[in-house]
Amino acid sequence: MSLKNDILVYLSKETEKFDWEHPSEQLTANGMQKVFHVKRNTVSTYLNQLVKENLVIKINTRPVYFLSRSIFEKKFFNIPASILDSFQELQEYEPPKSDKHDVFDELIGAEGSLKKAIIQIKTSIFYPGGLPIMLCGPTGVGKSYTAELIYKFCLENDVLSPQAPFISFNCAQYANNPELLSSNLFGYIKGAFTGADATKNGLLAAANGGILFLDEVHRLNAEGQEKLFTFIDKGVYRRMGESEEKHKANVRLIFATTEDLEKNFLPTFLRRIPIRVTIPSLDERGEIEKKQFIYMFLINEARILNRPIKITDRALDALAKHHYTGNMGDLKNTIKYIVASSLVKNRTEDEAYITLQHLPENVIENAIPFIDTKIKKANDVMIKPDSTLEQLYKTSISHMQLIKGTYEKMIQIYREGMEKRFSGKEIEQTIMNEVTVLFDGLIFNPSKEKADILLQLITANVQETIQYLEKSHNIRFNGNNIYAIAYFLYYKGNGTIRWSKNQAVSIDKLLQYMHDNYKTEQLLVKQFVNLLENKLDVKLDKMDEICLTLYMRNLVIEKTNEMKAVILAHGFATASSIANVANRLLKKNIFEAFDMPIDVSAEDIAAQVIHYIEHNDVSKGLIILVDMGSLKDIDTLFKKTVNAPVAIVNNVTTQMALYLGSMLDKNLLLEEMVEKLKAIQTDYKVIYPEKEEKEKLIISSCQTGMGTAIQIQKLLEKSIPADMAIKVMAYDYHRLKELGMSETIFQLYDVIAIVGTANPHIDQVPYLSLEDIITGNGEEKMRDIFLPIVSEERFKEINKNIVWNCSLERVIDSITILDSEKILSHVEEFVNRLEMSINERISNRKRIALYVHVSCLVERLIRQVPIKEYPNLDEFKQRQKGLIHYIQEAFSVIESIYNVKINIAEVGYIYDIVTASYDQHKAS
Repeated sequence: MSLKNDILVYLSKETEKFDWEHPSEQLTANGMQKVFHVKRNTVSTYLNQLVKENLVIKINTRPVYFLSRSIFEKKFFNIPASILDSFQELQEYEPPKSDKHDVFDELIGAEGSLKKAIIQIKTSIFYPGGLPIMLCGPTGVGKSYTAELIYKFCLENDVLSPQAPFISFNCAQYANNPELLSSNLFGYIKGAFTGADATKNGLLAAANGGILFLDEVHRLNAEGQEKLFTFIDKGVYRRMGESEEKHKANVRLIFATTEDLEKNFLPTFLRRIPIRVTIPSLDERGEIEKKQFIYMFLINEARILNRPIKITDRALDALAKHHYTGNMGDLKNTIKYIVASSLVKNRTEDEAYITLQHLPENVIENAIPFIDTKIKKANDVMIKPDSTLEQLYKTSISHMQLIKGTYEKMIQIYREGMEKRFSGKEIEQTIMNEVTVLFDGLIFNPSKEKADILLQLITANVQETIQYLEKSHNIRFNGNNIYAIAYFLYYKGNGTIRWSKNQAVSIDKLLQYMHDNYKTEQLLVKQFVNLLENKLDVKLDKMDEICLTLYMRNLVIEKTNEMKAVILAHGFATASSIANVANRLLKKNIFEAFDMPIDVSAEDIAAQVIHYIEHNDVSKGLIILVDMGSLKDIDTLFKKTVNAPVAIVNNVTTQMALYLGSMLDKNLLLEEMVEKLKAIQTDYKVIYPEKEEKEKLIISSCQTGMGTAIQIQKLLEKSIPADMAIKVMAYDYHRLKELGMSETIFQLYDVIAIVGTANPHIDQVPYLSLEDIITGNGEEKMRDIFLPIVSEERFKEINKNIVWNCSLERVIDSITILDSEKILSHVEEFVNRLEMSINERISNRKRIALYVHVSCLVERLIRQVPIKEYPNLDEFKQRQKGLIHYIQEAFSVIESIYNVKINIAEVGYIYDIVTASYDQHKAS
């Protein structure tokens, strides 16, 4: 064993003796130096290595102390950090004393087949005074054990006093003597029946202040059931033979039965038992939980024998496939039998060895169809007396524990990142990875059983809420995200996690970081929670808010280009009628309706519009259709509220709404649409926001369409920190080129740059090509764009992010569905062939442009949505026949690989890129 391992073993022994008040010198490097007779710096080196490996906790006091992490956490509590400044800081990680142990977490199936049952049980326990529980299920499923756990849980959570009794009684013992059964339950007075020589209290009196568990309760006759439900109703009972006197008792009742409830109990009795818990049979609990029980019983046998038990994997499989009539009891006895059988045959061995030969015949017979008979290396499992279920069989950890564990890691990452002065992006990405793992774990955890009613309810409400957010914020969620969030809310429930003071401080700082950097996601989360709280009993704390914010941030939620439209009209349902007809015929909810009384004031109308603007994303523009000319002037009342163009169109009709709705679907600009509305003889006005200072904006564009422009927008948004208040917006290249500075966007924003695949040639605004970014040739241009508005340090951060996010492979991955490695190799071959055909080298800058452009082109051809228009297409075909032929011939290699066909319009856009490095006269 190496010195490093020796030090860890020694440190573990010393940590076992750790005293908070007087830490031992043996926990210091100096103390260990004397033990191992080596130099102090040698011990320090190994200790610090162990700290980095997260095996040791370092306390930076004078002298420095070291603790074995595993032993400390086993004795005291978990520590997310590895290096602390003092023992006081260490102690601050101790959870509040009010955190109670949950015995149900230790149950096999607590987060699987028994999850619903445990929720029902806890509901009964925490109800004031308790609610009667009926435990249902076949023989041997653990009803009696569950009743005992309920009692332990009540004690540990101060629901019952420490002296509270637990009385267990099996009604089957007196099934043939109902009077004797009744006398045992309620007690009797002297002379109540023959042999009643003295008055005696019953089980209700004995269980006063505690729990009475009645097993096989279906053995109670009708009279006994009536007496019991009278006690449940009023808390009083009479002993046998009494006619007047009543006795009070405060008893929590647990019943158990193997029989059908409706057939064996009075309806009046069943009505008094609101909590009916079904404990499934062993087969119903699934193979995962069944194997866990096998391991648990084998561990118990190893401890009884005080020797290891070895079992073959085939024997384990056979035991797991067998149907046990008596459920857990039957399985437990079977395990005892096979262990005993093994011992008899191997008396002299130090361990019990179990193979198929040791199993009962009926177990082997039932398992034969399922046993893997292929020749393979045997895998034996060794079970020792000190083995744990977690070591032998990876059990499903409680989802609540999974959530808490993730939260602890998030806090630790944030603390350590800030201490080591990592960038916000580095910390954010590491924390986001933990959040992603958490949500994946909640959805795909193998212990998850069929969704229950509560989960279905939460999922439906989450879906409805997200649809509202999508509509009001012009965003689109992926369907899987809905289920991920629903599972998170389901498993988190209203459970609270208590944090140490130190952790609480870190949580507040992390939340402030969210407020400062992720305003959009924070707004979404806050609205999401507020909407859900109105529908479900959902209460989320700070860490939940942080987790959901980061999850939404990580989704890269797709922004849609939808403009908003509302109808304002006087009358009881005028606006609603027009909106309903238009939305139904358009098969899309485009219009919101505001119905207003005839005598409503302009101020009230404006207030409704302002409320709508505040709660919906109108950044793409808003069109208000109004029914009277007087409403056209309400703009003066909300002009300062809007942050995008608003058009008010007069004399609304259903025809107008349908015409406008069809245009909204085509993503036309607001000015274009209201101009077209002139065709149906109406008047309008367009209002632009009044801002003291225009918001800084970078435009992304692509000459071949908005799809690539939107993907470039996303890459830039990832690269520019949110706190810099620089917006990025995808915009139509052809409108920029045609209208220049007269285009509306330049009136609304301070446009600091245009980034794209083709220069629209707007002299007043710097242009930065995507290929220059990819090749690294654009840094000087970026400096000119950003340095007037950000510091040198922040520019370096932006530049670093852009270099990271805009490598050629990442860009191709972002803007296409294609495998970047494969498409790039195919485009490379296309470019090489084209160079040979035209006998001209294509510059690196233009090669990059072709890589990006052709990758997008191939995707368009695969999707069968090629560009079909090109400026002066007929003239181009006549004048550039030679170069068209060269491009088509070179592109044929891609056509054969992807089974696509390029058209002349698409050839034209390749020509535009190539001619920058190929003289026009050569192409003629």
